[in-house]
Parts: sequence; structure tokens; C-alpha cells
Amino acid sequence: MEYKYCLKENFEDFSSGRVIYHKTGMPNFPVRLVQEIFYRCLNYIDNKNNISIYDPCCGGGYLLTVLGLLNLNLISEIYGSDISPDALDLANSNLSLLSENGLQNRIDQLKNIFERFHKDSHKEAIESSNRIMNLLKKCPVKPKVTLFQADILSKDTFNNINFKTDIVYTDVPYGNLVEWQGEELDYINTMLINLVPVLKPNSIIVICSDKKQKIRNEQFKRLEKQIIGKRKFEILTLKDG
Repeated sequence: MEYKYCLKENFEDFSSGRVIYHKTGMPNFPVRLVQEIFYRCLNYIDNKNNISIYDPCCGGGYLLTVLGLLNLNLISEIYGSDISPDALDLANSNLSLLSENGLQNRIDQLKNIFERFHKDSHKEAIESSNRIMNLLKKCPVKPKVTLFQADILSKDTFNNINFKTDIVYTDVPYGNLVEWQGEELDYINTMLINLVPVLKPNSIIVICSDKKQKIRNEQFKRLEKQIIGKRKFEILTLKDG
């Protein structure tokens, strides 16, 4: 795959389980690819600042946390939802790292672990967290974070939720780690239909999935499609946007 926007950098500070919390069974995502796709989305919208972003299958919040930390000056609102309360607990811990207090709690935790076990990996995690803290201190206004439990396959998902988002960015469940929960449906296309109430006229939707999963929905047009190994991503928008 050709990277148009994201230079080849060292993203180890943002790897899952280093500073960002991780639990077995929660998927992660290549950090460079996360950032590349985000900048491709920005290319399609007029608003390049004060971006609101939503992940309807946020799981442990890894994707949103990486996006928030790498784009503190661009993203003003972060929304995440998941059907699983356990996943949302982890997402809450991860997205707390977007605040100086939340990250300081993580640093203190890592220091305690290092004092107990004296492993190089724990020392490196502390160094990573200090570098991330420097990023946070350079940004006086942090993204507002809202998490809520919801089944994105239900047409009633947004009955009591009121927000609009510039970008929907989600890595949908597939493979051995995570599977869709709920009744048997055309999952991705059902999700797209249910997302319409939170979309602006020119909102951009990114769906990352197994390359075998198909997206067919007459309300949306495809702007980009890329296959990377077993994974693919598609960038969509409403046809009448």
C-alpha cells in the first residue's frame, strides 16, 4: 500500500499494551495505518479542525485513543459506543489517557510495576508515557470524550443520543478475536443505515474489515477502497451529501 500522508515513523509509544491498556481478546490496529486513513478522510471534508469522530464498535477504545493522541490539535470531540460493558470499561481507561490526570495515573501505575519487577519493557513504557505527556502539555484544550453502551445493529440506537459527527471510523468485528453480537443480519449494511441520524451531509465513514466482508448500500457512495493483507478499508459518504 502507498502511504500518501503518514511518513514512516516510530509509533512504538502508541502500541497496544505499552502505555495504552490492553486486554486479551481486544483487537488492535497498525498505528501508521490508523493515521494514514484519518488524513485521507480529512482530504474529503472542508472542516480540517475541531473534528468530531465516532466509533460505533469501539471495543477497548484503542483506535480512538491513538487517533486522539496523534491528532490533539485537530479532534475536538470523540464518541465511542459498544454493545459490551466490559469493552467500554477498557475504553474508558484508555480514553482517560487523553487527559494529563489520566495519563499521570498510568505513569504512577507503570512506575509501581517497574519497582516490583525491574523489567526493561516497563522502563520503556514509562519513557513512552513521558513523551506522550509532553504531547498533552503542548495542547491546552483536550478532546471531549463521550462513551455510551449501544447496539449499532438496532434501529433504536440513537433514540436518546443527540450528536452529529464529521467522521465515523470503525474497525468492525471479524476473525477469531471478536465477532458480532446480536441476531443474524447483513451486519455492515445494517450498521450503515442505523448511522444516518448522526451523520452530517458531508460526513465521511471509514469501515475497516476482513476483505471478504461486502458493503452494498444504495445510500452511500465509495470514495476509496484499499486491501492490505487480510484487512481492507473503505471510505464512504452519503450520496446526497
